[in-house]
Amino acid sequence: MKQTWSGALCCFLVLVAQVQCLKYRPHRVRTQKARLPVTVKSTRTALSQHSNVIQEAQCKIQPQDLVFIIDSSRSVRPQEFEKVRVFLANMIDTLDVGPDRTRVAILNYASTVKEEFMLKTYSNKKDMKQAVYQIEPLSTGTMTGLAIESAMNKAFTKSSGARPEELGISKVAIIVTDGRPQDQVAEISASARASGIEIYAVGVDRADMQSLRLMASEPLDDHVFYVETYGVIEKLTSKFMETLCERVAGVDFCAVGNHDCQQVCVSTARSYYCRCRPGFTLNEDQKTCSRVNVCAIGNHDCEQLCINTTTGYSCKCRPGFILNEDQKTCSRENMCAIGDHDCEHICVSTATSYYCRCRPGFTLNEDQKTCSREDMCAAGNHDCEQICVSTATSYYCRCHPGFTLNEDQKTCSRENMCAIGDHDCEHICVSTATSYYCRCRPGFTLNEDQKTCSREDMCAAGNHDCEQICVSTATSYYCRCHPGFTLNEDQKTCSRENMCAIGNHDCEHICVSTATSYYCRCRLGFTLNEDQKTCSRLDACAIGDHDCEQICVSTATSYYCRCRPGFTLNRDLKTCSRLNRCATGNHDCEQICVNTTTGYNCRCRPGFILNEDQKTCSRVDLCAIGNHDCEQICVSTATGYHCKCRTGFILNEDQKTCAKEAQRKITIQDPCKCEALLDFQRDVESNFQALASKIDHVTKKMQAFENELGRF
Repeated sequence: MKQTWSGALCCFLVLVAQVQCLKYRPHRVRTQKARLPVTVKSTRTALSQHSNVIQEAQCKIQPQDLVFIIDSSRSVRPQEFEKVRVFLANMIDTLDVGPDRTRVAILNYASTVKEEFMLKTYSNKKDMKQAVYQIEPLSTGTMTGLAIESAMNKAFTKSSGARPEELGISKVAIIVTDGRPQDQVAEISASARASGIEIYAVGVDRADMQSLRLMASEPLDDHVFYVETYGVIEKLTSKFMETLCERVAGVDFCAVGNHDCQQVCVSTARSYYCRCRPGFTLNEDQKTCSRVNVCAIGNHDCEQLCINTTTGYSCKCRPGFILNEDQKTCSRENMCAIGDHDCEHICVSTATSYYCRCRPGFTLNEDQKTCSREDMCAAGNHDCEQICVSTATSYYCRCHPGFTLNEDQKTCSRENMCAIGDHDCEHICVSTATSYYCRCRPGFTLNEDQKTCSREDMCAAGNHDCEQICVSTATSYYCRCHPGFTLNEDQKTCSRENMCAIGNHDCEHICVSTATSYYCRCRLGFTLNEDQKTCSRLDACAIGDHDCEQICVSTATSYYCRCRPGFTLNRDLKTCSRLNRCATGNHDCEQICVNTTTGYNCRCRPGFILNEDQKTCSRVDLCAIGNHDCEQICVSTATGYHCKCRTGFILNEDQKTCAKEAQRKITIQDPCKCEALLDFQRDVESNFQALASKIDHVTKKMQAFENELGRF
């Protein structure tokens, strides 16, 4: 009887606790501790654990490509950045991480963007968290737009580990910042959202709320968060966990077995795809698997021989080799060490075999095995500079006549024949390393006998520095100039008389002096005739001698520029600019005209969509396509839509969200819902205390009743 009452009481407590908990969602509220009976505390703990299990199971259903974009500018203090590391580590703990589940990347930014790790870098939480705690702040500016652009163009790409769009994997970016961006974020954020990236913006302390709203995805109430300090940022972990879990919809086909994969089923947001176990490859039907002939396709790491097995492959070595401990590479048996060779003198091992060598003073015979003593002089295997003399056991060096052997007994030095007068030069003797040669004094030239000298004609030999004419004398030479030139003061160079300046020319228009004469040129708009003297007017447009960007029009004296239809001539009277057809109304767009570099295109106002004619627009049913921010019911109108609430709820002042009629007063008085939720918590705790009191009263009556039964 006692056990029956206890069981009924426990079920009653669980039911009451569930009813109370369904009225209250525990995020964004600071929980206060209360003294509750042990039974009530245990029930709340069990319910909390049950909720966590359900929430964790939901998170494991939905794979995601998740990129954190973390602000580490100079405004973030070191102890605050440590809180960011803790927040990232806690977030990673809540995720179902894996190559086929959620992939995580982190971008660290300030004035520049640093890719801490990409989506394909780590596949487990331990390595990710270790990398998180090694992140260092950059401590410069706040280029948030640059960071979002880097996430879109680098982090969310296939090469960095992002999965193809056809798999339906969600792309999520979470931005954490405490300041105002120093660059533009609106346009790049819109591009990122248009590419399929869902953006959450978290502001801390001094963060600019307007910038957060420009970056975040719609609805903003679900994608913009704010905390007063970095000290409480980790409390957003549970909120993000709940938010990301709420993204799950539909059925996990793999979990319920509703698939036709032969080996491995991988769930996606909307469906599933098949994979094969290691050693197998997916067939063309994308469902069944066939074993891979690893050896045939070369997909193995054996150094020499690959042998297929029923489970994969194994490695073997060719004859003369043995398999190393890694069971992959092979090492040659050292045939020299084990004496398995036929070298007469020296055996030298190689990676694949061996070869023979001989001791010094011997040469290897043609059989590449035996050795014979060599004539080192005949073989050139010596270091004598001039003469090598073989001996029975070795060799020695000697020098040619006129040379002496140096102290090294190898090299030779020439006796200086010029110094000892042992030469036949008439003028100058020049010693060389091996002999000598003759030279002559200046003004003389060496005769054919290479010994005697004769005085030279410096002008004839070109051994002078006259610019034009050299005149020889008995002892030297002097310089002169051609007619029409005068000798300069240096008595070597000549200057032309300026024939243009003195009018000594036959040019019709312009005379141009040169160093040696002159030539003729024509005035602008004329061309020089074949006689190189007279000029004729030219058609600048016909020959392309103009600077018009589009159309050149010739005139009697010159030319002028014009533009093609649709263009107007600029102030420089040369270049052309396209007419603004949108500004002039020269278009057929029904709503909005947008100029382009080549013309224009049409766009529609918000709430409309461009028709196939690319000109007219049709209104979009925003409620039907889900492009609205109503919390409960969206009602389409002729011009847009408005929001309504279900029975038992009333529309809040924002005309989007709904509140129960009983909580309307609390919502109006406390827009942040903080005080309302605290009041609600106090009511719950009061109810639990009252319930505990009633339980004590019932318990006492039970004990009294049992005592009465005991008397009988």
